[in-house]
This record gives sequence, C-alpha cells and structure tokens, in this order.
Amino acid sequence: MKSRKRKTGIGKRIGVKYCGGCNPTYDRSQVVRQLKACFLNRFYFPLRSQKNLDGLVFINGCPSSCALEEGGPKGPVSFSISGENELPLLIRWLTTLEEKENN
Repeated sequence: MKSRKRKTGIGKRIGVKYCGGCNPTYDRSQVVRQLKACFLNRFYFPLRSQKNLDGLVFINGCPSSCALEEGGPKGPVSFSISGENELPLLIRWLTTLEEKENN
C-alpha cells in the first residue's frame, strides 16, 4: 500500500470533527493540542471538511457525543472521545494506525 505523505513530510491525515460545544466538560482544543504534540511530524490534523483523510477523530465535549451523530463514521476509520480521560485510548488508536502503515 502506498503511503500518502505530504510534501512537508507529515504522514497520515487525521481529520478532526468537534461537537457544537453546547455543554463541554473539558477543553476540547487542549486535547487536540496534546495530540499534535504527541504525534509531531507523524500526523497532520486538519478539520474534517478536507478531502483524502486517513482517519477521523470526533471530539465530543460531553457523553452525548453529538459530533459523532452529526458527522457519522462515513469514509475513513474513526474514533470518538467524550472526555479528556479517553485521550490515552485515542493515542493508542493513532499509534496502531501508524504501526499498520509501517508494516
């Protein structure tokens, strides 16, 4: 399988879809900043509206998970979180995606 590398050298494109933010229980943007820091130069995190995504992350502010309901898991593989306590699970999921590409 051919790798889709960007000209800047950044690997997989993981789209980010935020919920509406009506009742967030944590700083959703902070979670995305932590992801970017953790996967620096290994993943690119554009908004979901961009094309040719390798994966999709739904960032929900509460357990209602309305981002998942609005966006639906159409197209690329996806992962949904509804609290910052789920960040380690998301990191593990992204690591698994990366390992699959390298094998």
